[in-house]
Amino acid sequence: MLEKYLNFTNKLAQICGIFAAGCLLASIVLITELVFERYIFQNSITWQPELVTMMLVASTFIGAPYVLKEGGHVNMEYVYTLIDEKKKTFLQICTSIICLIFFVILFYLAWEITYEAWVKNYTTNSIWDPPLWIPYSSMLIGSTLMTLQYIGEVLRLLVKYKGFQ
Repeated sequence: MLEKYLNFTNKLAQICGIFAAGCLLASIVLITELVFERYIFQNSITWQPELVTMMLVASTFIGAPYVLKEGGHVNMEYVYTLIDEKKKTFLQICTSIICLIFFVILFYLAWEITYEAWVKNYTTNSIWDPPLWIPYSSMLIGSTLMTLQYIGEVLRLLVKYKGFQ
């Protein structure tokens, strides 16, 4: 059962990484096109910077589970070199639980602002004027996925720690 959950979260994280890379690539294309529009054709396009910002936020939040899966988040490498593997695993369990608590809180807060933006129909008040629940939902989705990924990480580390007994 644990193996199925870990496989599920790893596949989900892989999809998140692909999505984040796609958002980054699309942002690069949009910014490049924006430069051509402004400086070559003398046109001002107001929606592009806003969309690029939303896509970069989405790639950050939704791409975070992939970075966690790959071990790319900031950690205490120097401290890990000073302690044995059992203590390192215990320390990783503690930090993963703290991160899990953080993302559960972030999920709750993201749910509140996304729901409020949806119900009250908040928009960006720009010329393009997209609804704000769309960019807010990337924080909600990202915190949900990070919570799932950290649950898997804690479980994986607990199994590893139990193996030292």
